[in-house]
Amino acid sequence: PPSTRSCTPNQMLSTMPPRATIALLLASACQVSCLVLQAAGARPRAVVASRCSPAMSMEEGDAGVGKCKWFDVQKGFGFIDVENQEQDLFVHQTDIKAKGFRSLAEGEALEFKVSRDAKTNKLKAIEVTGPGGDFVEGAPREPYYDDDGY
Repeated sequence: PPSTRSCTPNQMLSTMPPRATIALLLASACQVSCLVLQAAGARPRAVVASRCSPAMSMEEGDAGVGKCKWFDVQKGFGFIDVENQEQDLFVHQTDIKAKGFRSLAEGEALEFKVSRDAKTNKLKAIEVTGPGGDFVEGAPREPYYDDDGY
């Protein structure tokens, strides 16, 4: 194959396997889209960049949407599968807007804000609500059985 320094882009692409060529073209298209959005004054991270590059992932203060990946009712925490993001976000029961018992149902649609945990310095979900800011549905409650029959 010719040296990348002395060949045209078409020559370079013709020497690459088809999957690598497609991946390179898609990455380039995403970068161009992000630059166009930035030039127009938009925040590309909210529209295109989350699909383009992990470097432009969610940041503290961003709003997001996703679905509950899993939630441990007994331990009071779980993870949110964030839409168009590779990394899940931690969620603690104290950050959930619910009537009564705070929990999340697996697969439940959620809205939230992103914050940085003071202890771990990792991103986490806060102000977690259902769609439109409503209360979350929460995990189904296990029936309580009194052994004494009362």
